[in-house]
Amino acid sequence: MRTWLATLLPLVLAACAGGLPCQPPSHYAPPAGAPYRAEEVRLQTLAGHTLAGTLTLPEGSVVPLPAVILISGSNAQTRDMLGSTEKPLAFYRPFRQLADTISRRGIAVLRLDDRDTGCSGGSSLKAANTAERADDSRGALAYLRGRPDIDSGRLGLVGISEGATIAVMIAATDHDLRALVSMAGNAGPGWQNWAFQTRYLISLGHEMSRAQKARWRAGEDPEAILRERVAEARAHVASGKASSWWTYFFAFDPLTAARKVKSPALFLHGERDHNIPVGDAEKLARAVRSNGNSDVSVKIFPNHNHLFLPDKDGGFRNYGKLLQHTNQLPDAVLNTIADWLATRLSVSAGRN
Repeated sequence: MRTWLATLLPLVLAACAGGLPCQPPSHYAPPAGAPYRAEEVRLQTLAGHTLAGTLTLPEGSVVPLPAVILISGSNAQTRDMLGSTEKPLAFYRPFRQLADTISRRGIAVLRLDDRDTGCSGGSSLKAANTAERADDSRGALAYLRGRPDIDSGRLGLVGISEGATIAVMIAATDHDLRALVSMAGNAGPGWQNWAFQTRYLISLGHEMSRAQKARWRAGEDPEAILRERVAEARAHVASGKASSWWTYFFAFDPLTAARKVKSPALFLHGERDHNIPVGDAEKLARAVRSNGNSDVSVKIFPNHNHLFLPDKDGGFRNYGKLLQHTNQLPDAVLNTIADWLATRLSVSAGRN
């Protein structure tokens, strides 16, 4: 667990992250007949860590190629966005699907094992806050910009959950980016998002002390208990005992960064998301539009959850059961992202 609480922007799939193995390059090979090849890469981050990953490179396309980086959510995950080797959690590998679909549109895709995960080195991801994780992705951008087969003028970012926040943070200062895709990004200080998740857990009878649970069972207003939980969280941060990640997350407001984004932006969200409010997609879009950026789109997927999987309930307590039979990103999600990127990165037009 990354912090003193079990909620906090989880994909709730990382219980065994510490045991994620370093797989050989053949593990990430393209499927038979794919119109792209996969290259094993190593790159240095701004903090000096060595990250390992896979770069898929379309074949038969004009070089230099446009490219995007995939940025994972909270907790340690591999380049496939695999957070656990236990079934059925191991069936969910959305970044492998995204890399395949996007590369078939003529766009190179870089996806990385998080620091201290899989084949990557560096200090534990648990010790890194969101800003430090953003620097890891900036190192990945620098790597792509140094390759002659990649067009440095046609780069984009695709982030999910905390990765979406990271993508927005980077785009706020890197105005050379040509595309930003935010999947289930949060809008507002992290404590508000934590309160949203905790409200859901309280409704199920969880995330309370014994005394609070007794009052809840006796019919006390759940909002009164939630206010107590928020006060407890504030006190924990104020005590200085909170982790670096929790302290940064608690206070950081992604809208401050979103107002500085100049690149075209696409905000996606699942209607049934119980991790991050569905309304946050439009809040982020309004913030980006506020600086005069008109190329901003929002797409909400009805009856989809935080994982962008079909799910009429959406509760993250049910992911384990859901993933036994629903674990592949739908074509509608994959094609929405790939089609939008192909247009913004001018795949058929070459360098602009």
